[in-house]
Formats: sequence, structure tokens, C-alpha cells
Amino acid sequence: MSIRDEIVKLLKEHELEVRKRKNIIRGTHKTIPITLIIRIIGDEAIIELEPEEELRDVLVDLVEAGEDVEDTVDDVLSELRDIAVEISQLLSDKGYKVKLKLREGENDVRDILEEIEEEYSEYEEE
Repeated sequence: MSIRDEIVKLLKEHELEVRKRKNIIRGTHKTIPITLIIRIIGDEAIIELEPEEELRDVLVDLVEAGEDVEDTVDDVLSELRDIAVEISQLLSDKGYKVKLKLREGENDVRDILEEIEEEYSEYEEE
């Protein structure tokens, strides 16, 4: 089994929606559309997080439904971080140089969440 197949299998075990294209494997969380991206180039691998385009709409729906969106987002980010570490370990064990670049994607997700919370707190005050 190739390293790509092992990563795909691991992502599916964690119930992520998997898409792969050449050297890029994407695993998107089913509840909150945030994607774990694994790029493999030669003997190097980069693991990143990225919010999907529909994230804002999904978060707005959750806020409108009265959900605790911040907790939900934190749980999903934590879960994706754990999966990223697991994949990183798998790749390291196979001799890959791994770079975890999760912070930027996490910040993007939190920025979107913050904007929505601000919009809705203003809306509630009126």
C-alpha cells in the first residue's frame, strides 16, 4: 500500500470526505467544512488546514439555529489537528520531512467565526 493510500485510508477512518489529485490529498470534515490538505512533493510533505468556501454559510446556519458555534468549531479544529499529527507521524516514520502549517488555516477559520459572531451580536442588539 502506497503512502498516499495509507493517508486516504486514515482520513476515511476519521470519516472525512476525501479527494485526491496527484500529490495533494484533501480530507474535509463532514460537520464543519474545514479541510486538511496534505501535499507530498518528493520526500517532503506539507500539512495545512483550509476553510472551505461554504464555511461561512454553515456557521451562519448554526448560529441561527442557536448552536454554540465556537465550541463546535474548536472541537472540529482539535479533531483535525489530531488527525494532522497522526498523518505527520505516519509520514515521518516513512522517512518524509513533514511541515505542519496549521496555524494560518486555524486563524482564517477563527476570523470567519469572529466576523459572524460580530454580525449576529449587532443584529441581536437592535
